[in-house]
Amino acid sequence: MTANQPGRATYRSAVRARQAEATRRAVVTAAAGLFAARGYAATSIDAIAEAAGVSRSTVFTAAGGKPWLLRTAYDQALIGDDDPAPLADRPESRRMRELGDGPAIIAAYADILARIVAGVSPLYEAVRTAADTDADVAALWADIGRQRREGAQQIVALLAAAGALVPRLAPDRAADVVTVYNDPGLHRHLVGDRDWTHEEFRDWLARALHHELLG
Repeated sequence: MTANQPGRATYRSAVRARQAEATRRAVVTAAAGLFAARGYAATSIDAIAEAAGVSRSTVFTAAGGKPWLLRTAYDQALIGDDDPAPLADRPESRRMRELGDGPAIIAAYADILARIVAGVSPLYEAVRTAADTDADVAALWADIGRQRREGAQQIVALLAAAGALVPRLAPDRAADVVTVYNDPGLHRHLVGDRDWTHEEFRDWLARALHHELLG
């Protein structure tokens, strides 16, 4: 009987871990939906708890406060899931880095970018509007800006290595251009407000980036 206790304890621990993870997912999902629908300031912990079907204290113990929830929800929307693997290590990013042709790189990037901004555009607006009045959200907003710039620089470096970058653009200026197009606000306007389809938006991104970066 005693010999089996470690096994039972391990099983119970694994069950508790799965339950805790399921609760955390539910809380983050509820918070993301409310932040997108109501905005950051108008979303309370009580509202998140109610939407997730848990107690107020469980929100804090399972996940964290509002700043942590907003950052986590945004990161998951950026990647598309809650897997900790960064975007650069995902298969589609690796395949893009293996391309040596400028138009192919642009097409692959536009496909990835369209998916990313579709996921984050509702939360992007919530972060943007709350950044002026909340220091924690302002820090997240600054991080998002850095991420966008770094992503732009990586794409420009790929194009330069392929010998495809238009000569009139220095890499720094080319990164400026990409940073304009990787703004999730474009998706919010064209798809959210103007009813473009995902495919129309993706193809427009590809054409615009091709024109600006490849000439």
